[in-house]
Amino acid sequence: MRILLSFLVLLFVSSLAHAETVRRTVPANKTSGVGSHATYNRSQCVALAIPKMKVSKEPKNGTVSFKQVSFKLSKDAGRCAGRRVNGVAVYYKPNRGFRGKDDFKVRFTMDMYTAGSAKIRNVVDRYIIEVK
Repeated sequence: MRILLSFLVLLFVSSLAHAETVRRTVPANKTSGVGSHATYNRSQCVALAIPKMKVSKEPKNGTVSFKQVSFKLSKDAGRCAGRRVNGVAVYYKPNRGFRGKDDFKVRFTMDMYTAGSAKIRNVVDRYIIEVK
């Protein structure tokens, strides 16, 4: 039983990854798009399931919202660049009159299918926002 429990804990921890820190400058008193997430198959350039998003650390001086969107993949997608996929956009709205730095974290989960196995990957992105 201990071995099984240890394995499950290791599996969960290995599926949890800190993906990146995103830095954005946004105008005061306006809602701004600060990021987006989509999953796709790199070998076939086919969109996969839309990631499930949730705020894991709230901003102190604003609010975060999500919206399902369709967009073209950037040049970072390699040969899939320019392909349309459905995903989720992340929006930040500063509190009225706030100027300065704010930060929050977004956790997203996505299904991963590799070599005949299915996994769920958890990723946490940190957003550092400069409101001017």
